[in-house]
Amino acid sequence: MVNSNLKNTLLIAIVFLSSCVGTRYLEGDQKLLFKQKVKGNENISTDELNDLFVQKPNSRLLLLPISPYVAFYEIGKKNYDKAALETELDTLKSRYNRKIERATENQRPKKVGKYQRKLNRKSSKLNKKIEEGNLLMRWGEPLAVYDTNATEQTQNQIQLFYESKGYFDAEVDYQLKLAGLQKKRIIVNYLVEEGTPHIIDTVFFNTGNDTTIYNLLEKSRDEVKLSQNSTYDQNELRAERERIEILLKNNGYYAFNRQFIEFNVYQSADTNLLSVEVIINKPAKQPFHKQYKINEVNFTTDVNSQLGGRKRQLEKFNNINYYYYKSSYRKKILDQRVFIRPGALYSLDETFTTQRQLANLDMFRFVNIKYDTAGGEFIANVFTSPLDKYQVSNEVGVNVNVTFGLPGPFYNVSLKNRNPFGGIEILELSGRVGFDAVANLSDQTQVTTATEARLNLSLTFPHFLLPYGSTIKTKFGLLNPKTRTGIGYSFTDRPEFTRSNFNASYGYSWQNKKEWFYDFTLADINLIESKLDSTFAAALETQSRFGQQLSRAFLPSFVSSSYLSVTKSFNEYGLGANKASFIKFYGEAGGNLLNIDAVAEIADESDLANFQFLKMAVDFRHYLPYGKESTLAFRINVGAARPYGRFAQGILPYEKYFFAGGSNSIRAWAPRRLGPGSFVAIDSASGNFDYRFEQPGEIILEASVEARRNLVGFLDGAVFIDAGNVWNFDEREKPGSEFSFSRFHKEIAVGTGFGIRIDFSFLLLRFDVAFKVYDPARDQGERWTVDEWNLGNRRNYGPALNIGIGYPF
Repeated sequence: MVNSNLKNTLLIAIVFLSSCVGTRYLEGDQKLLFKQKVKGNENISTDELNDLFVQKPNSRLLLLPISPYVAFYEIGKKNYDKAALETELDTLKSRYNRKIERATENQRPKKVGKYQRKLNRKSSKLNKKIEEGNLLMRWGEPLAVYDTNATEQTQNQIQLFYESKGYFDAEVDYQLKLAGLQKKRIIVNYLVEEGTPHIIDTVFFNTGNDTTIYNLLEKSRDEVKLSQNSTYDQNELRAERERIEILLKNNGYYAFNRQFIEFNVYQSADTNLLSVEVIINKPAKQPFHKQYKINEVNFTTDVNSQLGGRKRQLEKFNNINYYYYKSSYRKKILDQRVFIRPGALYSLDETFTTQRQLANLDMFRFVNIKYDTAGGEFIANVFTSPLDKYQVSNEVGVNVNVTFGLPGPFYNVSLKNRNPFGGIEILELSGRVGFDAVANLSDQTQVTTATEARLNLSLTFPHFLLPYGSTIKTKFGLLNPKTRTGIGYSFTDRPEFTRSNFNASYGYSWQNKKEWFYDFTLADINLIESKLDSTFAAALETQSRFGQQLSRAFLPSFVSSSYLSVTKSFNEYGLGANKASFIKFYGEAGGNLLNIDAVAEIADESDLANFQFLKMAVDFRHYLPYGKESTLAFRINVGAARPYGRFAQGILPYEKYFFAGGSNSIRAWAPRRLGPGSFVAIDSASGNFDYRFEQPGEIILEASVEARRNLVGFLDGAVFIDAGNVWNFDEREKPGSEFSFSRFHKEIAVGTGFGIRIDFSFLLLRFDVAFKVYDPARDQGERWTVDEWNLGNRRNYGPALNIGIGYPF
């Protein structure tokens, strides 16, 4: 009986797996391409060779022999009728064309436009269904029926690829293997014998009689992409062709292009050594390539503007001709962002730099630069079209409380005024108001509202407000310099406290050629007023009796600081699907003026609390694609903040502390409730952990790893591990909260979980479920908590739900 049941179970499993794999959809003698692999490659990476496969097997679920995407496609295919859709499209076009015709006859242009938009929208949907199939077909993928021709094409592709990498003697073959109980699955193994690579021994230039180009190439020999004593690679030939083209275009050769560049490759007899000749062919009917020198620069500031048929005025400034209907922009400022000059050789880099730096001003809808060679002269024409003077932007959204699942709406609005004083400044007024559902301090089962509101007025100048000459200002124009000034007011109403803050700031930002972005705030001044909830005040008072003066952070305060932020995005982190990184360095010094005796005396007589502190942090993120539509994302965040001096009294301003936990931190813990160290507050009434209050720290260490994969269409999945904590430099009244090199590794909290992301292209909605794996708040020996997971009780080692917008890092 048991054996019979086991056999039945196995038969059901076999039928299920064959269905999911897709073999049940095969017809006649068809076979399923199940797997393919390259063997024998030692010097060429497997990932590079896998990209050459002409036919790909169906995606499988978690490396199991299950392909649910095939099932999606086949179910959708059963309900797909291409002929019916084409008939529906023809009927739709006929119906709307009749409506458009009648509206045109009745001279109703608005109706014509309305019908045309509806026709375009509906026909676009039908065309997508006709070309790509219905929704299930688009979510799924067609069955990978084995194709012999595709295998032979792949073999040839691999052969050619090896030859392009200098392995001219490589040999590629393939081997087929049948698998599965029904022998309907094919495994293809591509067998490679690489042979010996050919090495570039010599690189030399041949420019005919053009000594000017020859000298340019020889001067730039250190930048040659064809590395001597390295393996031959056709990609390096392409890179060298591109390098030479850009080099010459930056030295006046406006009409030069890469088609004039050829390569001859010579092999030494009986060796694998190669000599590469780089040939620069001369232009047709001319003995030399012409170098172009700019005769004139014309700058039209208001393209697409019209003022009653008036002619544009001409104003000459620093040898540049400015044309405009109305003099709206200070030419002295515009001149700092123009790097093409009369008398200079044409330069592609200077052209792009001018275009980019003018666009950075946020004044123009577009910036075009065109060159005119008519009449024997070389004239540069800069065309810009102004953006609207006033711009209003709005944002409405919802934050969801992870404990109670209640929505917290917020609204952002900003009004931008471009060029208010004619100096290409930007005046911006922005505001925000938001509400969040949070736990009541006295009763954690009850919900109350936290409110945040702020209003800011900023004025940004497109240069450094410093006393230096126009020549230096033009050089600084390459850095996209900005001077920022601003004032603001913010108000926070939380269960623990209400807090108001008047703020004023002054600083600079710039960007170098290597795309490092610098933000230096010379002065950030805050006047802070707080009012504490009685429960929170009592908790702070209790802490104070043990020597912790955190309550001082909530006294009426004067907080001043200077800070520098340096960031770099490598390979457009967060914008593309390629390997990319991001790093940010942050340093801040607070209360510097208090080191001056005169200022210190004034502070002593003031009723305001003053602070002195140093703060530093480093945030590194890395994005690594792997496999098909999968990526690994890493993040490391390290920081420390230390109060110093007699004014600090061992306390930081509350906003300067570090916090851990929440949807962008250690996701298994509630926001700002992790740590510090192994400390945890205990509820005296129940004896349970008390997570009512935020837990600030002076040191933070966080790390996260997240594997992301597209599941189907706009739906992505992720699994992740988060680790980290915050600590203090001193224990004070919180046992276990101080950082110690001998035990900090035992106090790193670990959480794990999985998530779903809904990608609407313009918005990514994130749902993460996280579990505590290692809780440093518990006694040693009891910190591993996997065996206590409880899916039904989120308050007792159950899952923490995090809802957010965008990726966590």
